[in-house]
Amino acid sequence: STVPLLAAHPARRHSLMYSTYERYSSGIASRMGRGLVRKLLKLLLLTLVLYLVISNMFLTTFQVESGSMTPLLEARDRIFVSPLIYGARILFFSARLPALRAPARGDIVVIRSPVYTPPRIPLSIVEPLIRFVSFQRGSAVRDEAGRRVPAYMIKRIVAVPGDTIQIAGFTAFIRPQGSTTFTVEQELVPQSYEVVIGTLPEGWAKEFPFSGEHPPLTLGEDQYFLLGDNRQGSSDSRSWGPVSADQILGKVVYRYWPLNRSGRL
Repeated sequence: STVPLLAAHPARRHSLMYSTYERYSSGIASRMGRGLVRKLLKLLLLTLVLYLVISNMFLTTFQVESGSMTPLLEARDRIFVSPLIYGARILFFSARLPALRAPARGDIVVIRSPVYTPPRIPLSIVEPLIRFVSFQRGSAVRDEAGRRVPAYMIKRIVAVPGDTIQIAGFTAFIRPQGSTTFTVEQELVPQSYEVVIGTLPEGWAKEFPFSGEHPPLTLGEDQYFLLGDNRQGSSDSRSWGPVSADQILGKVVYRYWPLNRSGRL
C-alpha cells in the first residue's frame, strides 16, 4: 500500500511534501501578484479619469513654454488655469457647463494652438496619458524635425466681440462697440500690465509676422483678438487672426511657481 511505501522512503515523502508546498506557495504568490497588478491598474485608471475630469472642467496646471508673455510670465513659470470660468466642456461630451462670465479684455487665457493638429488613433489615446504623467509638458505630437509641437498658447485678450482694434507701434487701440473714439488698450481694463515694445529689423514689412502695425479690424459676434505682452516675440492674432470662445480653454488664475513670484494673475 501507499503508506508503507512512504514510511519506507522518508526522503521521497519529504520531496513530495515540499513539491506540494512549493506548488501551493507559487499559486498563492501568482494570484497575489495578479491581484496586485489589477489593483494598481484600476488605481491608475481611476486617477487618470479623475485627473481628466478635474483638469478639463475645474482646474488644471500648465508650464509656460515661451517668453511671449514677459515680463508678467516667464518661460518655465507654472500656472493654474480654470476652465470653469468660461463654461467648461463636459468630459466626453460637446456640451458645456454654464459660464460664470464671458471672456473679457485683459484676461490672460490658454488657447489650443492654431498650429497644433490633434493626433489620430492610437496617439490620440496615448496623448492624455502622456500629458497626465508629464504635468502637461509632454506630447506625442512631433513636427518633421522630431520636435514637440506645443498644444497650447498663453495670450492676453485685448479686444472682444464688437470691438474695433488697430495696432500702431506695437500698442493696441480699441474702439468699443457704440463708441466713436479709439482708446489705448490698458485704459479699458481694471488691472495694469506692461507691454514690451521692441524694434524690428530695417525693412520689416507691416504684413510680416510680429509686426508692430495692424489695420483697423472690427470683431464679429464670437471673435476675440489675442496678443502676447511681449509684442515682438509673440505669435498671436496678428498672424493667425481672432479666435472663438470655443477655442479658449480657460482663464489663467494663479502662478504657483516659482514661489518667490507666486500669486494671483
